[in-house]
Amino acid sequence: MTSRSRALVVAVACAVLAACAPGGARTTSPSPEGLAALEAQRAQHPTDPDLNLRLAKAYYAANRFADARAALATVLLQQPDNRIAQAYLGFTYEGLEQFDSARAVYGTLLTGRPSGEVSRLLNGRLALLARKELHATARTALAHEAELSRTPPDPSTVAVFPFRYTGQDSALRPLERGLAALVVSDLSHVRSLRLVERERLQALLDEMQMNATGRVDPATGARSGHLVGAGQVVQGQFQELPSAGVRLDATMVRATDASVAATGSGRDQLSLLFDLEKSVVFQLLGKMGVPLSPAESLAISERPTRDLQAFLLYSRGLEAQDRGDFGAASADFRAAAQRDPSFQAAAQQAQSSDAAQSAGGTSESDVAGAVGGATQSGPSGPTTDALTLAINAAVPSGASIVSGTQTTTELNLPVRNDPVCEAAGCGGPTRPPPLAVGTIIIIIKRP
Repeated sequence: MTSRSRALVVAVACAVLAACAPGGARTTSPSPEGLAALEAQRAQHPTDPDLNLRLAKAYYAANRFADARAALATVLLQQPDNRIAQAYLGFTYEGLEQFDSARAVYGTLLTGRPSGEVSRLLNGRLALLARKELHATARTALAHEAELSRTPPDPSTVAVFPFRYTGQDSALRPLERGLAALVVSDLSHVRSLRLVERERLQALLDEMQMNATGRVDPATGARSGHLVGAGQVVQGQFQELPSAGVRLDATMVRATDASVAATGSGRDQLSLLFDLEKSVVFQLLGKMGVPLSPAESLAISERPTRDLQAFLLYSRGLEAQDRGDFGAASADFRAAAQRDPSFQAAAQQAQSSDAAQSAGGTSESDVAGAVGGATQSGPSGPTTDALTLAINAAVPSGASIVSGTQTTTELNLPVRNDPVCEAAGCGGPTRPPPLAVGTIIIIIKRP
């Protein structure tokens, strides 16, 4: 290649990097010409880790996730500790909707005890990933609804719908989600029952575009139960009464035939809402014949807070969280925790929503840069000396060089036999790779 053509390729590559620069929560897609230039360079230097990392970033920005993963495999086979490449591997798995692998990558990065800001960004990515996964799972369930409807759901698994508010005071509407969260928490103390996460059912309802008018229909509950594998579904409603009172009704619906298995009802002052909710839960369990140990009864009787205003703020936070407004959710959760410092659920949700807000407002390139830190090699880091480059370019025996979209490896590492995730070491601390005995050949290229 002549010096003039080399300069042209470098200029185009720089344009690609500029296109991938931070500018929002999502990087800008590179031009086809820029990608072609990088691919031409990679054809001449197929194992160059820095070049493959630049190309992986460009592929990711262009939504070519499979190609990005292949390029990252080349990087990580030679530089398994390259944290920027590991971060982009997590982003790429998200794009491929391989959520378990993405979670494993972020978990591995967190085990390195990063700084507080990096930890918050990674935990935020995990929170956003969980939301994305729930909605993807809901879409998959709806696509296979006919098949799922023929499979009897687990009778010991319970899902709890948001309680439908039928009153006129819009300030009380967020309690729809707060009451559902409270019932889920109470029933989770019963060892004989398994509870569907409130967020999982809410994601399904969102994908079904279910409005509040259909939430107390037993047929709707039965259908949703099949879709989330719940044999029992709790549906309910509440409304305010004269003299500052409130009425709460709930039914337990069998998903197999949409029949009502148990009911619970009560009315009391709004200030005694928690007592009312506990009474309805005990009614449902009693009519279903679910035996309770003294410890289970005591756990159900516990209140997460005794401050009704704090609980209303918490419910508002759940509502904001469900619509993806993590900034508003964090503010409401923090306000709830400030009113009642012992309200642990509010404090935990505030921390999670704050992290999700930070991660959602930070571009992938910025997240990766923060994860990589100042010691990371590459275009944005310090220049690496020739000996280090030579060592990093060495390929261990038992693993082949990645070229194009084909990746093969015989390395005995964990996580779903995915060679890219294996190269990144994303098995997590609880799944260490097995010990291996063999010969390692280290090739140091002449500088």
